[in-house]
Amino acid sequence: MMRRSFVVALLAIISVLVPPKPAAAQTATGPPCTSRTQVVAFLLQVVGERLVGSGLSSGGHFFEVYADLAGTWTIISTAPTGTSCLVAKGQAWEVPDERPS
Repeated sequence: MMRRSFVVALLAIISVLVPPKPAAAQTATGPPCTSRTQVVAFLLQVVGERLVGSGLSSGGHFFEVYADLAGTWTIISTAPTGTSCLVAKGQAWEVPDERPS
């Protein structure tokens, strides 16, 4: 239920921030995307998740994991252009006792 609420809220924000395209210009798209600044602000202020990890892929995308103390988590991917997309959202996030060496 929380995941659905998050996706609905994120889509609402994106619909306000992204100008509409004419029907002829619309194509099938992947996950909800907008500027990284807006996605991170939403995760911090609305969802209450904080950055817990990040990494750079060989393709140049920057992946970030956000989580809260209750165990909800979100993964976003940011392209070199600065556009971030929702990759995954879930529950039961756990922090390992020690970091890998």
